[in-house]
Amino acid sequence: MVIRTLGFSKQFGLKGNLVNVPMNVDTNVSILPRSFSDTYTIQLKLMRQMKNKNAFMYETIRPKVVHTAVKYLVQQELYKDEGIVISNDWIKEYPNEKENFIVKNEDKKFNETENTGEDSDHDDSWNESDDKPINPVTTETLLNDETEDQNDTGIKFAPGENNRPISVLMDLKVDELTFPKIYCGKQRKIKENVKLTYAKIAKSELRMFDRRCGRVSKLFFTYKKLQTRKFVDAISINLRKTKNTKNVTVTQMLNRHYVNGLVHNDDAFAFLRFDRSSSAFWELKKKELMAMNRQLECATIFLTLSAAETQWSELLVILTQVLENKVITLEEAENLSYEKRCELIRQDPVTCVRYFEHRLKCLWEILSAPCGPFQGYELVDKYVRTEFQVRGSPHVHALLWLKNAPKYDKNNPESIERCVEFIDKLISVSSQPTEFSEELISLQRRKHSHTCKQHVNGCIICRFGIPYFPMSKTMILEPLSDDEKLSKKEREEISKSRQNVKEELDRISKDKDTSLTFEEFLKKINMNEEQYIKMIRADLKKAKVFLKRAPNEIRINAYNPMIMSLHRANMDIQYILDPYACLKYCVEYINKSENGMSKLLREALNELKKR
Repeated sequence: MVIRTLGFSKQFGLKGNLVNVPMNVDTNVSILPRSFSDTYTIQLKLMRQMKNKNAFMYETIRPKVVHTAVKYLVQQELYKDEGIVISNDWIKEYPNEKENFIVKNEDKKFNETENTGEDSDHDDSWNESDDKPINPVTTETLLNDETEDQNDTGIKFAPGENNRPISVLMDLKVDELTFPKIYCGKQRKIKENVKLTYAKIAKSELRMFDRRCGRVSKLFFTYKKLQTRKFVDAISINLRKTKNTKNVTVTQMLNRHYVNGLVHNDDAFAFLRFDRSSSAFWELKKKELMAMNRQLECATIFLTLSAAETQWSELLVILTQVLENKVITLEEAENLSYEKRCELIRQDPVTCVRYFEHRLKCLWEILSAPCGPFQGYELVDKYVRTEFQVRGSPHVHALLWLKNAPKYDKNNPESIERCVEFIDKLISVSSQPTEFSEELISLQRRKHSHTCKQHVNGCIICRFGIPYFPMSKTMILEPLSDDEKLSKKEREEISKSRQNVKEELDRISKDKDTSLTFEEFLKKINMNEEQYIKMIRADLKKAKVFLKRAPNEIRINAYNPMIMSLHRANMDIQYILDPYACLKYCVEYINKSENGMSKLLREALNELKKR
C-alpha cells in the first residue's frame, strides 16, 4: 500500500493493497550504528528485497531518538509479549567513540537547475485555471532522486524479506504494533461483556479529540483493514447462499465452468455490494433511484455542490484549534497563506469531511424549511451521492423532488409558462454585484479544465456548452419539428452562422466586464432574434432550458441565490424537463465510476504522444 500525493489537489490518495509482513527484530537491530549523539543522523532505506535497486521508502532518522523510544517501548506489556528486549552491552561496546561535525568546503557544492521547459501554450481558455500555486507544499512527481537513492551513505535493509505475510485479520495486535507513536506500546482496552465491531472502534478513534488517529497513514490503514473485513464477511455469507442446500466445495470453485456460471448469473460479484466503488454497489443504488422515480415520478431539480475547504474560514479555525491547539479568529483565518491552508487540510482529512457533512446536513434542513429557497414548494424527497474526485475533495450530486412543482408539457402553453416562471424564481446567472460579492460570483465563473475538453470534427469544444448562448429571457426550446425541415443550403448557412457566433462568444468571454447588451450582440453577429433562436434549435436533439443571461454572463454556471450565499462554494442547479432522459442521464452520471488521471500523468502522456 502506497500513499501518494495527488499533485494538483494538494491532498493524498491510496495506491495498492495492504500487506502485513512480520519483521525480524534481530536483523533490524544489528544494522544500526553503535555510536551516536543527539545530533547524529543516518538515512535508513527500506527495501522490499535487498537485490532491488531502488528503495521502497527511505527516511532520515536520529538514532538517539530511536534508542530513547525503544527503551520506553520494551518496558510495555505489548512488546514484552513479543519477546523484544534491548541489550545494554550493545551500546557500551563503543562508549568513547566521537565524531567531529566539520563542514568541509567540498561539502558546500550544489547543483543549480534551470527551468528550460516552459509551456508554450499560453491560451488561458483551455488551461487548468488556478490562481493559487500548484501544490505549494508537496509536489507530485514520477521521478526518483537517483543520486539520493543509489548512493551508499544510507543503511539498506529488507526486514520483511523471506517472511510470509500474515492477514491483518489474523494478527490481533497489528494496529498497536504498526503505529507505536499512537498506541505507545499499550494494547487497546475494551470493557468486558461489551461487543464492539471494528467499524465502531475505528469510528471512535477517528473522531477522538487526539488527532493522531486521524493521520493519513492511519486513516488509510484503517480503511483497508475495514474493507478487507467486510469482504471476508460478505464472501462467507455468499458461500452459504447456495442452491439445493448444498455447500460450495473447493472442487467447484476450481471448476472454470462453475465459476463462469456464477458470473453469468451475477452471483460472482455479489460480495462487492459492500464496496462503494464497485459495480455491484452502484447496481443497487441504480435500482433504488429507478424505484424512487417510479414512486415519486420525475424529479424536479438536479443539484450539484462542491467543496471549497481553503475558502471556508470556519473550517480553518476548527483545524487550527484541533491540530495546533490554537484559537484564531475568522479574520486571522482569512489572512492565512494558501500554503498554510493546504497544510491544515492535508493533516486532518477526517475533520474536513465531517465539516462538509455537517454543512450538508444544515443545508438540507434549510431546503426543507418553509422559509427556505423553495418557498411554496415542499421538499418531498432526495437522492444524494457524495463522491471524492481525483483532487480528493467531496462532491455532491442530488436529485430533489418538490411538491406541487410544475411539470413540463410541450403541447400546453400554460405549462411552459409556469415552468419558465418556476425556473426564473429558483435559478439565476446574474453577475450583478448587488446580489453577491465578486468573490462568490467568481466561484460560479466557469474555468475550462482537461475534463471538459472534447474533440469534434477537428475542433476543441467544451462538453458543457460553455460559453453559453446569451438570451433576452428564459426560454424552453424544442428541436426543429418535421414541418420545419431545413434544406441543404439552409443547413450550410446555419452551420456557418453558428461557427461565427461561437467565435464571437469566445472573444466576448475573455472580457468578463464587457457592457455589451443582448441587442448589441445580435448586431455584431448580423442576426435578428428569430434567426438566432432558429440557429440554436437546429442543433438540439431534445428540449433544453436556456436561461436569461447577458453577454457578460456567458461563463457563469446556474445557481440559486440563497443556496449560493449559504454554501459559499461552486454549485450547479438544473430544472428537469424529460423524466426518461433525466433517469438515463442521472443514473449514468451520478453512478459513474470514480476514476481519472492526474495533471502530471496527462502531461507525461502528451509528451510521449509527441515522440
